[in-house]
Amino acid sequence: MFSAKPFWCKRFSSFLLSKLMLVVVILGLPGYVSAASYDAETISMFTMNSATALKRIRNGSFSVLYRGFGSRKSGEIDRDELLGFRFLLDLTHQSRGLRSLVEKNQEAGMSSEEAFKNARTRHTQILQKIFKTVDSTRDLYENRPGKFEASKAGVPDPETHFIFTSPRIGVARMYGPIVLVIQETRPRGMDLNGIARDARYYSLARFLKNISDADFRMILADYVADRDEYVIPSYIYPVDVSGLIVHSPSAVVIGNRVAVPPPAVRRVYRKYQRKGAMVIDVFDGKDRLISRLCAAPSVAVIDSDEVRSPDKLPRYIQQAWEDYLKTKRTAARR
Repeated sequence: MFSAKPFWCKRFSSFLLSKLMLVVVILGLPGYVSAASYDAETISMFTMNSATALKRIRNGSFSVLYRGFGSRKSGEIDRDELLGFRFLLDLTHQSRGLRSLVEKNQEAGMSSEEAFKNARTRHTQILQKIFKTVDSTRDLYENRPGKFEASKAGVPDPETHFIFTSPRIGVARMYGPIVLVIQETRPRGMDLNGIARDARYYSLARFLKNISDADFRMILADYVADRDEYVIPSYIYPVDVSGLIVHSPSAVVIGNRVAVPPPAVRRVYRKYQRKGAMVIDVFDGKDRLISRLCAAPSVAVIDSDEVRSPDKLPRYIQQAWEDYLKTKRTAARR
């Protein structure tokens, strides 16, 4: 089991809940990070949280979040680990809805930077159109038969515009062997379970109806697969990704979700700041240090009492790190 380090803790400011029309772009807030490291126009849906959701967020229930993704096939886990590593470094993790807009812009001849900027503006407009009131979030937390039929007819599927996370690593692991560890620099997501509670979604009547209908899939979705869902709109910047957990292949996978037995941890990446430099420590499944990645040699020094692993850093990760350093050096010379 992965345990969060002390430096994985965040501060949350108090926000006034409003049931006014959705505001998806909020300006930079003091006390978080500088404008140089965090875009002041980052899309947010924090004001859509209900009273219970706000209370849970302020109490730190979502200070550390997990996001599972990737294929469980042995040959594809390495590929997805590399993608997760890039999310740690310099790649913005985008929702499917935003990604499709970016791809269309690139096909039209825009550069990567221009395509993302244009798509983000367009995505803000889409979110404003779909989510006009607090009640409009129902399409995100409500499980019902035929829920996705409308999307097949061309109606936008609200879920594609968000990145789904949970403070429960067991829930995240159901969605793939690669698990991102996320700590929002500025809280901008929604606690769906908290909103659903205030909307009286988890009623006894609904539970009994699902039992009488023998609809155990709905029960499983409500109380297991969707437990403590926290959704982040549009994208996650690398500054908000503080770690990566890589699981081994699973012998048995039920419904492409539940791995039996629970998969073993293969590697863990922990990103933090030391003496003003970014450091990524890579550990094996027994929490022994494999490698310390840092651009500053004096900060990258490993103490003699550190428990070392006999494992080596995967070649594709080492290459990605070297490529990243070259990019940083090139940018510094400009």
